Amino acid sequence: MNETAERTADEELERARSDYLAVSRGAHLFATDQDHAEAEERAWERLEKALAALEAS
Repeated sequence: MNETAERTADEELERARSDYLAVSRGAHLFATDQDHAEAEERAWERLEKALAALEAS
């Protein structure tokens, strides 16, 4: 993996937070409420992992 593809823990947290908010606010972009709920759950889990990684570093 090259340096430009690697993210610091801070950058990953910020990206995960941004992605979660986009999914959360973008319910109208999903075909069904279930699709939205699943995407939001995945985004939330990614956000929690990024936070844990930052706290561990």
